[in-house]
Amino acid sequence: MRLNHLNLCASDVTALTGTLVTHFGYRIIDSGQVPAAAGGGSFAAVAGTDGSELVITQIDPVPHGRSAYPKGFHFGLIQDSREAVYAKHDELTAAGLHPGKISDGFQVWGATWTAFYCPLGDGLDIEVNYRTPGTLDGLLD
Repeated sequence: MRLNHLNLCASDVTALTGTLVTHFGYRIIDSGQVPAAAGGGSFAAVAGTDGSELVITQIDPVPHGRSAYPKGFHFGLIQDSREAVYAKHDELTAAGLHPGKISDGFQVWGATWTAFYCPLGDGLDIEVNYRTPGTLDGLLD
Protein backbone atom coordinates (compact mmCIF):
# COMPACT_ATOMS: atom_id res chain seq x y z
CA MET A 1 0.00 0.00 0.00
CA ARG A 2 1.15 3.55 -0.65
CA LEU A 3 -0.22 6.97 0.10
CA ASN A 4 -2.47 8.14 -2.73
CA HIS A 5 -2.75 11.85 -1.93
CA LEU A 6 -3.20 14.46 0.77
CA ASN A 7 -6.07 16.92 0.64
CA LEU A 8 -5.20 20.47 1.67
CA CYS A 9 -7.92 23.06 2.20
CA ALA A 10 -7.48 26.66 1.10
CA SER A 11 -9.71 29.69 0.80
CA ASP A 12 -7.65 30.68 -2.26
CA VAL A 13 -7.02 27.49 -4.26
CA THR A 14 -5.33 29.40 -7.07
CA ALA A 15 -2.82 31.09 -4.75
CA LEU A 16 -1.83 27.90 -2.91
CA THR A 17 -1.59 25.97 -6.18
CA GLY A 18 0.56 28.73 -7.67
CA THR A 19 2.93 28.68 -4.71
CA LEU A 20 3.35 24.90 -4.93
CA VAL A 21 3.98 25.07 -8.69
CA THR A 22 6.28 28.11 -8.64
CA HIS A 23 8.38 27.35 -5.58
CA PHE A 24 8.16 23.62 -4.91
CA GLY A 25 8.24 21.93 -8.32
CA TYR A 26 4.68 20.65 -8.43
CA ARG A 27 2.72 20.55 -11.68
CA ILE A 28 -1.03 20.89 -12.11
CA ILE A 29 -2.64 17.62 -13.15
CA ASP A 30 -6.27 18.73 -12.85
CA SER A 31 -8.32 21.71 -11.73
CA GLY A 32 -11.87 22.94 -11.91
CA GLN A 33 -15.09 23.09 -9.96
CA VAL A 34 -16.41 20.45 -7.57
CA PRO A 35 -20.03 19.60 -8.51
CA ALA A 36 -22.59 21.39 -6.31
CA ALA A 37 -23.97 18.02 -5.19
CA ALA A 38 -20.52 17.24 -3.74
CA GLY A 39 -20.13 20.58 -1.95
CA GLY A 40 -19.09 22.92 -4.75
CA GLY A 41 -16.06 25.22 -4.83
CA SER A 42 -12.87 25.04 -6.79
CA PHE A 43 -10.15 22.43 -6.60
CA ALA A 44 -6.74 21.63 -8.03
CA ALA A 45 -4.63 18.50 -8.02
CA VAL A 46 -0.86 18.78 -8.26
CA ALA A 47 1.91 16.21 -8.59
CA GLY A 48 5.44 16.51 -7.29
CA THR A 49 8.58 15.37 -9.06
CA ASP A 50 8.69 12.48 -6.56
CA GLY A 51 5.21 11.27 -7.57
CA SER A 52 3.46 12.73 -4.53
CA GLU A 53 0.01 14.19 -5.13
CA LEU A 54 -1.77 16.99 -3.31
CA VAL A 55 -5.41 17.90 -3.82
CA ILE A 56 -6.37 21.43 -2.86
CA THR A 57 -10.04 22.07 -2.15
CA GLN A 58 -11.75 25.36 -1.49
CA ILE A 59 -12.98 26.34 1.95
CA ASP A 60 -14.71 29.47 3.17
CA PRO A 61 -12.33 32.29 4.11
CA VAL A 62 -10.91 31.91 7.60
CA PRO A 63 -11.54 34.88 9.93
CA HIS A 64 -8.43 36.95 10.70
CA GLY A 65 -6.41 35.39 13.49
CA ARG A 66 -8.04 31.95 13.09
CA SER A 67 -6.73 28.82 11.41
CA ALA A 68 -8.40 26.17 9.28
CA TYR A 69 -5.88 23.67 10.70
CA PRO A 70 -5.11 22.42 14.19
CA LYS A 71 -2.12 23.90 16.00
CA GLY A 72 1.10 22.31 14.78
CA PHE A 73 -0.37 20.94 11.54
CA HIS A 74 2.05 21.21 8.62
CA PHE A 75 3.51 19.21 5.79
CA GLY A 76 7.20 18.94 5.01
CA LEU A 77 9.35 18.78 1.92
CA ILE A 78 12.88 17.51 2.32
CA GLN A 79 15.72 19.07 0.37
CA ASP A 80 18.88 17.42 -0.95
CA SER A 81 21.26 19.56 1.12
CA ARG A 82 21.55 22.07 3.93
CA GLU A 83 22.48 24.69 1.31
CA ALA A 84 19.24 23.95 -0.58
CA VAL A 85 17.25 24.82 2.57
CA TYR A 86 19.00 28.19 2.77
CA ALA A 87 18.46 28.80 -0.96
CA LYS A 88 14.73 27.96 -0.67
CA HIS A 89 14.44 30.33 2.31
CA ASP A 90 16.01 33.11 0.24
CA GLU A 91 13.71 32.34 -2.70
CA LEU A 92 10.56 32.42 -0.55
CA THR A 93 11.68 35.61 1.18
CA ALA A 94 12.27 37.31 -2.18
CA ALA A 95 8.77 36.20 -3.25
CA GLY A 96 7.27 37.90 -0.17
CA LEU A 97 6.10 34.67 1.52
CA HIS A 98 7.61 35.41 4.98
CA PRO A 99 9.32 32.15 5.92
CA GLY A 100 10.30 31.78 9.55
CA LYS A 101 13.79 31.64 10.98
CA ILE A 102 16.00 28.73 9.92
CA SER A 103 16.87 26.28 12.70
CA ASP A 104 20.23 24.75 11.90
CA GLY A 105 22.04 21.86 13.54
CA PHE A 106 19.37 20.47 15.88
CA GLN A 107 19.34 16.75 16.63
CA VAL A 108 16.28 14.50 16.22
CA TRP A 109 16.14 10.74 15.52
CA GLY A 110 19.91 10.52 15.40
CA ALA A 111 20.14 13.02 12.54
CA THR A 112 21.17 16.65 12.31
CA TRP A 113 18.46 18.85 10.83
CA THR A 114 18.24 22.22 9.09
CA ALA A 115 14.65 23.45 8.74
CA PHE A 116 12.22 26.33 8.62
CA TYR A 117 8.46 26.77 8.40
CA CYS A 118 6.67 29.03 5.95
CA PRO A 119 3.00 30.04 6.17
CA LEU A 120 0.94 29.30 3.06
CA GLY A 121 -2.36 30.84 4.18
CA ASP A 122 -5.36 29.71 6.24
CA GLY A 123 -3.04 28.50 9.02
CA LEU A 124 -1.26 25.98 6.79
CA ASP A 125 2.53 25.79 7.13
CA ILE A 126 5.11 24.01 5.02
CA GLU A 127 8.31 22.77 6.64
CA VAL A 128 11.34 22.87 4.37
CA ASN A 129 14.13 20.70 5.75
CA TYR A 130 17.27 18.65 5.28
CA ARG A 131 18.58 15.91 7.55
CA THR A 132 21.81 14.02 7.71
CA PRO A 133 21.62 10.21 7.85
CA GLY A 134 20.31 8.98 11.19
CA THR A 135 18.09 6.53 13.01
CA LEU A 136 15.29 6.70 10.42
CA ASP A 137 17.54 5.59 7.56
CA GLY A 138 16.88 2.00 6.62
CA LEU A 139 13.63 1.96 8.59
CA LEU A 140 11.73 3.78 5.86
CA ASP A 141 12.91 1.67 2.92
